[in-house]
Amino acid sequence: MYFSTTFTFLLATTTTLTLASSNPAAAPAPQAASPASPPTCGTCNPLSGENHCDVTTSCINTGTRFHCACRAGYKASRQNNDITKQFRLNVPGYQFLVFTPEFTRCDTLCDNPYGASAQLCSEVPVYGQCGV
Repeated sequence: MYFSTTFTFLLATTTTLTLASSNPAAAPAPQAASPASPPTCGTCNPLSGENHCDVTTSCINTGTRFHCACRAGYKASRQNNDITKQFRLNVPGYQFLVFTPEFTRCDTLCDNPYGASAQLCSEVPVYGQCGV
């Protein structure tokens, strides 16, 4: 049966009756998982010839260390919780950037690449610190 913009399917078995909807608005929005341990961030050397950040990233100073950072609005992977590929840090002024280990390509658009700073790449979890 078809009702406005929602497809509704009625599935019946001998003992149960299940109603399933394909309306995406009915499903709750996915939330970023809170990983059990912080990422191993790694560092980069900003000196020419010593910098091993991918060409799609920059080696930036986050206050105490240098890390490879994606361009604003980009991330390394569609797997938002894969801390071996990408992570965000709770560093003032840099919360909107996605950081990566060295040699990691960063060319996937974030879910909201044109949003305000607080909204950029918000699907990638923020960590308070690095594991190492």
